[in-house]
Amino acid sequence: MDFAVGLARCPGTCGEWVQGARRGVPFLIDCPIDRFSEARVALNMHDSGWDLPLNKIKALQVLELLKENLGLPMLGGKVKFSHQLPEGKGMASSTADITAVAAAALIALGEDVAPERLAGLALRIEPSDSVMFPGITEIEHVQGHNHRLLGSSVPALFLALDWGGTIDTGMFNARPGLAEHYRRYESEIKRAHKLACEGIAQGDLEKLASAGTISAKCNLEINPKSFFEPFLSWVRQKGGLGVVTAHSGTLLAGVFPQNGLFNYDLGGNLRIEAQQLFKPAYIDLFNSHSGGIVATKMEITENTG
Repeated sequence: MDFAVGLARCPGTCGEWVQGARRGVPFLIDCPIDRFSEARVALNMHDSGWDLPLNKIKALQVLELLKENLGLPMLGGKVKFSHQLPEGKGMASSTADITAVAAAALIALGEDVAPERLAGLALRIEPSDSVMFPGITEIEHVQGHNHRLLGSSVPALFLALDWGGTIDTGMFNARPGLAEHYRRYESEIKRAHKLACEGIAQGDLEKLASAGTISAKCNLEINPKSFFEPFLSWVRQKGGLGVVTAHSGTLLAGVFPQNGLFNYDLGGNLRIEAQQLFKPAYIDLFNSHSGGIVATKMEITENTG
């Protein structure tokens, strides 16, 4: 095999339903959505360099890790991205990029693309979300020792706002005072975790949104969001069930039921009103997603670059 091409798609997140620590160990429960990082990796077995966008440093890191792990010093190629997630907002853009690139390269080589393998690679680069796993997953996102599937995604509509700026995940998780912050709110996070697990198991979005709101309020101490209280009040007035936030990002989203009484068109009207009231730099509507990667090997007959 001289050339091989793999395609992979990984969802991003609308922040995290819950993030904190249990007995001092940081963990999170991810909130996957229908926004994706898609990567096309064209491998060349006679080249050792990579052609990819200059800002995709973490994607380059995972490709170099793969070369080392697989013992393939003469492995290179070209990487193209599409449907990219906004960066630095807390939407798991880095994890999605790393995972999509790794999965595309591995499947092109005929290698296993198990979520556990992809998570291990991502966690060697930075604290990571668990979007490579199907469903909603709890993961120790810094140490990476454990993960646990909590259940299937619960249908939801998210109205997400962002007022600008970016936060680097690695720097956030290394900041002084984070461990003390987690310790101070551990009992509240325990309550949020219990509600989230019940909500996922029962398909109860109200419980899940309550968990998200508790965790988001705890996060304000270390990651303030100035419009939090007026936005939460407005969401509830409009039939929303609570909020979910990017704990190491800038995103804040209202959680609304996804059913016949509250449809996407109504969400569009709320988007217009939210834009006028809160004047965010970024606003979008997302649906919840089942999580997990999709990867495909392309059959080729010549060098596709």
